Amino acid sequence: MFQRIVVPLDGSRFAEAALAPACELARAFGSRIFVMRAVGPLDMLYPSRGERQHIDIEQVDEADAYLHRVTDRLRRASYDADLLVTLASTGAGIAQSAAVERADLVVMAGHLRWKVPASSTISASLNVLVQSHVPLLVWRVGATEEWDGREGEQGAPLLANADMPLIVPLDGSPLAEQALPYAESLARGLGLSLVLVRATSQADTGSEAQQYMRRIETELEQRGVHVTSVTHVGDPLSVIEMAWRKHSGELIVMASRGQPGPHGTFFGSLAARIIEEVEAPVLVVRPPAVASNGRDDARDWIAEPPDA
Repeated sequence: MFQRIVVPLDGSRFAEAALAPACELARAFGSRIFVMRAVGPLDMLYPSRGERQHIDIEQVDEADAYLHRVTDRLRRASYDADLLVTLASTGAGIAQSAAVERADLVVMAGHLRWKVPASSTISASLNVLVQSHVPLLVWRVGATEEWDGREGEQGAPLLANADMPLIVPLDGSPLAEQALPYAESLARGLGLSLVLVRATSQADTGSEAQQYMRRIETELEQRGVHVTSVTHVGDPLSVIEMAWRKHSGELIVMASRGQPGPHGTFFGSLAARIIEEVEAPVLVVRPPAVASNGRDDARDWIAEPPDA
């Protein structure tokens, strides 16, 4: 499930911070890492054709040289690594690279909206969500300033901390349940537990929502996963963030339908709000299709355990 990981880089230490969790996943799952860089069309707007070609070559050569240095560092540290240079804008380039390499996961560093100057442009991570159906892990740089790439140097675990569970938001829909195979695979591969979270407007402890959560909890426990479930009254973002803080959560794993809004953005969606407003690292699963004709079709993971 996490065999091919794409890590977008732009030459900055901020972006390189995503290499640390990518390497941890690669150790746990035997993944191949593809470091990539997009040379966007805005870098090619120059007056004459000859000058434009010259600048293009310089941009590509610089990106290629940089990625070769990163790839060499990864290989010296015993990782299976390769590089990609894409001639496209950032979001489109990442989506294209992930599609061409049949990636299982994109890992990239992401800013919180309130920590950067106001901008009218969509963030790189939301841009990727709009354009790609590959699961996206948005990493918070505060967890690790940079990856040093020293051979044999693994450092403290960033993801495989047994005291920090994965937080999985559910709402009773087949769509939300699409995050469960990924959460289960991570839990098995990294030795983690799960905390299932649901926001509700019903405070009754015998409510349908809580019965649903207990049913999912039981199914996972029967499969050998350590899991607890919580149901709280409140709006979904607040409940999810509260659960992440209360349980010292490692990472939030959630599904998103991935349908852009009227202006081609994810603004207003729960996944977008969590990425931009909550300090937790977030893994967003975007299933290409969600069954709509029944619970069993949408939950084949119950009968077919995900590969760890």
